[in-house]
Formats: sequence, structure tokens, C-alpha cells
Amino acid sequence: MNVEFRNFDADIVEVRAAESGDGMTFGGFAARYDSPSLPLPFIEVIAPGAFDRSLKAKNDVRAYINHDERLILGSTRAKTLRLDSRSDGLYSEIDLPDTSYARDLSVSIARGDTRTMSFGFSTVKDEWTGPDNRTLKEVRLHEVSVVTGVAAYSATTASVRNLSVIAFRTETDVAVLTDAIAALESGEQLTDEQADVLRTVVDRSSPQLDIEEVAPANTPVALLMKQLDLIAKKYDI
Repeated sequence: MNVEFRNFDADIVEVRAAESGDGMTFGGFAARYDSPSLPLPFIEVIAPGAFDRSLKAKNDVRAYINHDERLILGSTRAKTLRLDSRSDGLYSEIDLPDTSYARDLSVSIARGDTRTMSFGFSTVKDEWTGPDNRTLKEVRLHEVSVVTGVAAYSATTASVRNLSVIAFRTETDVAVLTDAIAALESGEQLTDEQADVLRTVVDRSSPQLDIEEVAPANTPVALLMKQLDLIAKKYDI
């Protein structure tokens, strides 16, 4: 099954104390209908109702941080994740657990530092207009994630599609990886931690790839993006 991921500005509308009195609840849009994507390299829109059949099937959908199954936030089966296909998009509401990572996340959300959500899906029905325009008519929803640190680099195709997934698959920190990409793009010197995460991503993906080793401080952005795209193809994302 080919699972794809898309990131959106969550447009978080509320952060409040949970009705149970334990922890926090927040709500935001994990996807928007009829909103053209950035180049993937094709342009994609999600048709209204694309999630309806999947939601009616009542499969267990889970919420994570950065697609990391170790950092679960809620699930539809436990009713700690509630999903609603509204006129303008897929709305999600999550009762955050009383865990250290969820408490840290609630602070980041409340401050406005974290505003990006992502959803993982497989295509059931799509429609292409030429080679460059795709409409998702029906998808099977697998998960939603709160994503830290990726949206700011939405102009980079590899970042939009793959950074959070690559970080998960290579067991690296997506926030550090994203910061490393940003440092390269701005010409800043990489920290030791940023250089290490780039080496780790390439080293853990390179046995089946013919790519050059990442230099810690002066890797050309174009080369790094090429490497990330090759890694993405390996992971089929």
C-alpha cells in the first residue's frame, strides 16, 4: 500500500482544557478542500468529501507527533481523536494525553509555535488533468499528525513531501533535520547536532543508494535536495 503524506497549516482554532479536566484539547484542520498544493511537483487539490467514505468505515485512525508511532496523541477508537469532514476541510480534535511530550506540545501549540498538521493516506480514486494537475476524489485516511518545524520550508518540494517521513524512517529528529535544511538554505554554519542528523539520514539510507556523503558544513542545497529525493524514492513516498 502506497501511503502518501501532505502538510497543511492547521489553522488551529482553539486550545482548551479537556472536558474531563485532565490535559488539553485542541482542534484544527488537518486538510483543506479545494486548496491548491504547492508543486509536488504536480499541483494537487482535495475534493470536498474525499474523506467521507473512509470516516464512515470507522477504521481506527491515530494521531501522532511527526508521524512517530512512539508519540501517540489519540485515536478514533478510544474517542480521544475526533474527525469531522466539514464543508471546508477535514477537522480534527485531539484530547492530548498526560505525557511529557504531549504537555510540551500543548505549550508549543498554545504559544503559536506549532501550527502544522499532516495526514497520511492512500489513494482510492483520483483524477488527472494533464500531467500536472491532480484531484483527490476519495482517499483512505490512515493517520493525522501534528508536525513541528516543517511548514516554514514549504517552498522546497522535498521538504513538503518527505522531511517528516524521512526523519521517522531514519529515526532522526525532524525538528533538527528541518533546522539543518534551513541553515543550509540561508548559508549559516551548521551546528554539530545539525551536521550529525544530516550524516545519520544519509548513512541510514545510503546502502541502497548511489549518493555522495554529506559534508557537515558546506553541502550545496541542490545536492542535499537531490539526496533527499533519492531517499524519498527508496521509501516510496
